Amino acid sequence: MQPCSPQPRPETERGFLRLGLWTWLVLVFTLTAANAQAAFQFTNRKLGAPLEIDYRISLLDLTVGNAQLTGDLGGGQYKINLNAKGSGLIGWLAGASGEGWSMGSASGSRVMPTSHGLSFRNSKGEFNLRMTLAGGSVSKIMIDPPLIPRDDRVPVQEAHLRNVIDPVGALVFLQAMRGTTLDTNSCNRTLPVFDGVGRFDIILSYQSTKKVKMPGFEGQVLVCSVRYKPISGHRTNRPAIAFMEENRDIETWLALVPGTRALVPLRIHVKTMVGTLDIEATRFGAIPADQVAPDPQPVQEIIKP
Repeated sequence: MQPCSPQPRPETERGFLRLGLWTWLVLVFTLTAANAQAAFQFTNRKLGAPLEIDYRISLLDLTVGNAQLTGDLGGGQYKINLNAKGSGLIGWLAGASGEGWSMGSASGSRVMPTSHGLSFRNSKGEFNLRMTLAGGSVSKIMIDPPLIPRDDRVPVQEAHLRNVIDPVGALVFLQAMRGTTLDTNSCNRTLPVFDGVGRFDIILSYQSTKKVKMPGFEGQVLVCSVRYKPISGHRTNRPAIAFMEENRDIETWLALVPGTRALVPLRIHVKTMVGTLDIEATRFGAIPADQVAPDPQPVQEIIKP
């Protein structure tokens, strides 16, 4: 793996990778994950709010994989690991697995990542990406294998590398106050995401509040509608990109992690070109709110939503 400047690289000619849309699927947990060892090698310090959620991934009501979100969200910092594996019910998912992580600090209404990693593998090969950020801007990218240029890819501008978050870090939402009361404004925001190749917006808006009961969790969740808007780095001739941009059938359910300001997805629903994809939590594991370590200092709004 060779370091490179923070410029986008078009996709490889290997047929297994479709980075523009695939990174959007990172947001919905599809065959992305986190390598706990790789993420936690940066620090062994416990942050005070450990989290572990198991998910079932289904397509057209058929189970096609499972995922697990683990990490720590306390002390004004975060580290998140996402781990997923496809099942054999659908041929192209058989044997596919992925790891992804994000870590950084809690800043205002969203996280500010300092490092992000992504690894994906299936029968046709493996892809690895590492990215570092400073002050909300991309500072370094490493990609293996190198990606081959494509004429139809929208160029990424220098401005598209600033004030961004990575796709795994985008799974963590922050509201203004700790406690048990949900802030519906947590749904009303736009997430500027850069995945190492392209820049896109995830636009959320509040839809409703629901009561949910499942192993490890009972309480209210925010239901947010979601829109996808490609900015740069995507290929203009890809039907899947146009389909997702016009897609009105995407939503996520957000649950508050006890004792923190962080909300994480319990359910993600998205209409795809091959049918409805659902990622639903089957188990929610978090320590009681009264055992969570306090933030080291008052929260300050550094990045505006």
